[in-house]
Amino acid sequence: MINKIIYENERGIAIELNRDGPLFLFKPEGFDGLESDIVSSKNAYQDGINISKTILKDRILTLNCYLEVDNEQQRYILKRKLYNAFNPKLKGHMKIYTDAEQLRGASNLRVIQAPLFDDDYESLNELVSFQIQLAMPLPYFEDINENRVDFGNDIGNFFFDLEIEEEGKELSIKNNSIVTNIFNEGDAQTPIKVVFKARTVIENPSIYNVYTKEFIKLNYTMQEGEEITVTTHHGNKRVESYLNGITKNIFNDLDINSTFIWLDIGDNVIRYDSDTMIEQLEVYIYYTNYYLGV
Repeated sequence: MINKIIYENERGIAIELNRDGPLFLFKPEGFDGLESDIVSSKNAYQDGINISKTILKDRILTLNCYLEVDNEQQRYILKRKLYNAFNPKLKGHMKIYTDAEQLRGASNLRVIQAPLFDDDYESLNELVSFQIQLAMPLPYFEDINENRVDFGNDIGNFFFDLEIEEEGKELSIKNNSIVTNIFNEGDAQTPIKVVFKARTVIENPSIYNVYTKEFIKLNYTMQEGEEITVTTHHGNKRVESYLNGITKNIFNDLDINSTFIWLDIGDNVIRYDSDTMIEQLEVYIYYTNYYLGV
């Protein structure tokens, strides 16, 4: 059960709804049960239909709440805070806390009903109900923090209690694994952000999905200290290089047969590679799990 919600709009104005007041979260709705549309076709004289795809609809979140204060001045202040946070002109995101100690996020939210109050009250200490509605274009709830998988990086080799041996001790150990399994524990495919870091001159870095045979490859020579970031999100597909404080678009250096890989539900075996000096290449993959409900 949801016990607390913290909403923050794009201007950084945040507000908390919980069970302790003075802004009581009474009945959140729309955090489960999701409708979908079926894409289908039908041949002549065919019994039934052919289903080719299922598309999830957007989600509407409804926050049924109560407000309790001791005087009209407090009531006015809390109302202003609610209006400032839940402004229909500003997009926002929320953190959702549950009794099971789960923490989920919802992003790119739009207010479709600013706080609507039932001001028909007789005494100041009476609970006043209000309702807020939010549109959720991407219907999935998310991890709050990105997950990261590392390839070819240095792993720290100092641990406490630390003992320095006579022959010395390495500050770090090279992670030489070029293949790893990324487990998507969510309920849907999820996009990724890939970061390539070059310790020396590297030619044509790439990653490869062993299961799906998809890959992302750059026909590009990286310089020492250069970072390349590839994002595969809908509406935000980018390939950028960062070197000496300068960011440039290198989308045209992406191999023509590359795919903007998404992680499937469950296991995803990923391998990284380059045409030269693979041992001097670091790769980081960032992703967020998507969930159908809270």
